[in-house]
Order: sequence, then C-alpha cells, then structure tokens
Amino acid sequence: MSKCPGQDTQMWGHDAIFDVECPKCHNLIEFFKDEVRRRCKSCGEVVFNDRMDLGCAKWCPSATSCVGPDAVKAIELSEARKARREDLRLLLDQVPESQTEVRALFKTLFSEYRGEDRVFDTNRLYTVQERDPELFERATAAFQAFLRAKQALASREAQARARTEEMLRHDQRRKKPQASPEHREGA
Repeated sequence: MSKCPGQDTQMWGHDAIFDVECPKCHNLIEFFKDEVRRRCKSCGEVVFNDRMDLGCAKWCPSATSCVGPDAVKAIELSEARKARREDLRLLLDQVPESQTEVRALFKTLFSEYRGEDRVFDTNRLYTVQERDPELFERATAAFQAFLRAKQALASREAQARARTEEMLRHDQRRKKPQASPEHREGA
C-alpha cells in the first residue's frame, strides 16, 4: 500500500508544526499535526494535541493499519474531550456572568471529573445541597437549562441531517436517466 497523502510529511504545509500551551503550567509545547500527545518538559503534564489533524482516521476503514490502533484510540479520546469541553461551554452559556459562584462550581466539577463520558459527575453536584441550598438550586436550574439546550441542539442537528438526506435522495431521483420513448411504448 502506498503512503497515505495525509501522512506524507513532504505534503505538509507550514502550519503542520505549532505550539500548544500546557493547561497546567502554561509552558509552550511543540507539536506536529499528527502527534496525539506529548509530556510537558516543564511540569510533566500529559498534553493532548487538540489541533491534531488526522480527520481521515475518524472514518477511514484503514485507519488502524495506517496510523495504528493507539492513534485511533487517541483520536477517539481527543474527540470525546472536545465534546466534553463544548458541553462545558454550552453549560456556562446557561449561567449569567453575574452568577460567579455557579460558574465557579461548574468549572470545579468539570476539572475534578476524570472521565470523558459527561461534563461532570452529577452526584458531586448534590454534595453542594447540604452546605449551600441556594447555590444548589441555582446550579440545578442552570444544569436543567443546559440539558434542554443540548436536547434542542441535538434535535436541530437531526432535522438538518434529515433535510440533507432528503435533498440527496431528491437529487439522485432527478439524475436517474429517464426511459427513452421507445422503451415506454413497448412496455
């Protein structure tokens, strides 16, 4: 098999090498576009490359043999982390800037949760209820607004996919060759 053009470093542009800031110590770490993660030389933190450009590995059936199973797993992990950060952004959008305590609570819960499957452990939110019921109420209301916003977003995306699929079906029907008059008369 010839080398995938996306992985051929001779085909890379000037933007294939860039710096990523360590989230822990803010040291700059140099990445190549196909590197999944690197350890920060300053603090030892494992830093993932959010700008990793192996988009084809998300859908290509040869991804495992091309970039390796570890890279495919790392890509999936990177996508899960991006989705989780996007969820935090959407959640914080539901909280007015003036509610600094609620915003800080969500950021803390987000950073404490080590999983990638959700924005934070909702059980930890309930621990706030005992020490600050008013904060719990405001945070719960914001979290419920986030869940509604996320559901509405998923619904809009599903509708857009359905419209696109319908347009493609319609376009394919228009492109089908019409039977010639001789074939229609003989039928």
